Amino acid sequence: VAATASSCGIVFLLGGTFEQMTYAIRNMVGNLTGMICDGAKVGCSLKVSSGVSASVNAALLAIDNICIQETDGIVTDDVESSIENLAKLGSEGMVETDKMILDLMLKK
Repeated sequence: VAATASSCGIVFLLGGTFEQMTYAIRNMVGNLTGMICDGAKVGCSLKVSSGVSASVNAALLAIDNICIQETDGIVTDDVESSIENLAKLGSEGMVETDKMILDLMLKK
């Protein structure tokens, strides 16, 4: 989420439009949706690095008016709906995944 916000900030600093900021959000939703927190301490820093890299990439694509289309994954033509889809996936869809990760960690 923070990387998505930073991507919008990068678009703004590059002189981009509001519409291009929505492209950056759609690019980020389409790109980092599958990243999960697995409680790994060093892995967290790697995930932050991936988020920063994706943030810059999404902003640069957005400045060139390139964004993931609504036919891809959970991305929709409306940026608000894309954000809602991501939130629903994180809050409801990850319940079983969280249980599985905890189970795997406890078995180590």
